Amino acid sequence: TRIGLAGLAVMGQNLALNIAEKGFPISVYNRTTSKVDETVERAKQEGDLPVYGYHDPEAFVQSIQKPRVIIMLVKAGAPVDQTIKTLSTYMEKGDCIIDGGNEWYENTERREKAVAELGLLYLGMGVSGGE
Repeated sequence: TRIGLAGLAVMGQNLALNIAEKGFPISVYNRTTSKVDETVERAKQEGDLPVYGYHDPEAFVQSIQKPRVIIMLVKAGAPVDQTIKTLSTYMEKGDCIIDGGNEWYENTERREKAVAELGLLYLGMGVSGGE
């Protein structure tokens, strides 16, 4: 696929389905694998949409065309850092993480610097307010 989405709570799941509905195949991943299965099932029910689910983070990252773009919609704080750590292990220079969570700007700046050291791009673009 050309794009991936990690984090399949209400906002992430609906964004993935919306992207697929517009004709863009999308790979999806969530730490809780039942969310992956639920999203893929919804995609089938809503018109056999091109949503491809992955339980394994490495397989998820490898399923995305280079340079990779991964939208991340996970709960602010430590879960964001853990997701970045998990996914960046399999990403390559020039790949991009778009953080769609609403995060404190200093955390966004810290993460941007940290992933830049790995040769990755990081865009903080809060679209989800969380709880």
